[in-house]
Amino acid sequence: MSKVFERDGVQLRVDHGVFELFRRSGVIGSYRTPLSWVKVRAEAREGGVTRLHFGHVEQLDEPLYASTTSSRHLLATVEIPTADEPLYRAFFAELASLSGRPIAS
Repeated sequence: MSKVFERDGVQLRVDHGVFELFRRSGVIGSYRTPLSWVKVRAEAREGGVTRLHFGHVEQLDEPLYASTTSSRHLLATVEIPTADEPLYRAFFAELASLSGRPIAS
């Protein structure tokens, strides 16, 4: 299985069960982990910005994607326009389905 989502300097990719995040911004960085360990938490901010925080789940049945007000235990962050959040959420919903993980509503 190989899936790629790319938008405005952010690329999300899953290949052979490995999730990768690449971002092009002031700091070039990446995040790589098994898909079954990925945790993404969306934090709505003022000014039409949403922060996506990436980290590792503590329990393998945790939702892959959910809202948050805390960024504890997270390893990478990407800021996206809030208007684009539904596109990202749809990609994560597809990944959750493929990996047998839930997605929070």
